Amino acid sequence: MTKQRITIISLVGMLIFGLLLSGKLLYENKWLEGSLIKESQQISGVLSAEILDKQGASEMLVNTGQVTNLQTICTQLKTISGTHPIRLVDQRTPELEEVYQQMQFAIQEGMVMGNFTQMQETLTAQAEQAGVMMNLTMDNEGIYLVLTQGEHQLVSVIERHGQGTFLPSVGKDYTGMNH
Repeated sequence: MTKQRITIISLVGMLIFGLLLSGKLLYENKWLEGSLIKESQQISGVLSAEILDKQGASEMLVNTGQVTNLQTICTQLKTISGTHPIRLVDQRTPELEEVYQQMQFAIQEGMVMGNFTQMQETLTAQAEQAGVMMNLTMDNEGIYLVLTQGEHQLVSVIERHGQGTFLPSVGKDYTGMNH
């Protein structure tokens, strides 16, 4: 009798554990992620968002429209993303990418040396020379850069302390997009 009771109790326990685990997964995958996506679409400058699972790691992929204040958008995205790192998808062009790559020297030097005023002056001169409008802001956590040329934009968040909240931004042809 005791062996039978232990077997029945074990089976019932495993069944309950399985139901709880599947309920948790369903909650995380459907309701919570759906809620994240819905909330992110309420943010001005965000066209769409999705949770993307790639090679065992998930990220929140955020497709941006015309961004006017990247720092505000990022602050709002951080509050709703939970543990998902955020990757911004923009409407960049090869010309904007080239300007951005040229700016990397001043950005990295500014971060290492702490001479952010000099960095801003250099980036402003580079943007003007390339005929690109630039919006540059920063806080204790990151540098927020928006390069605009006509209808095209490149957005980038450079984390100052390597928090891992923001992944490198990409263009709309990013292979992770389902659109």
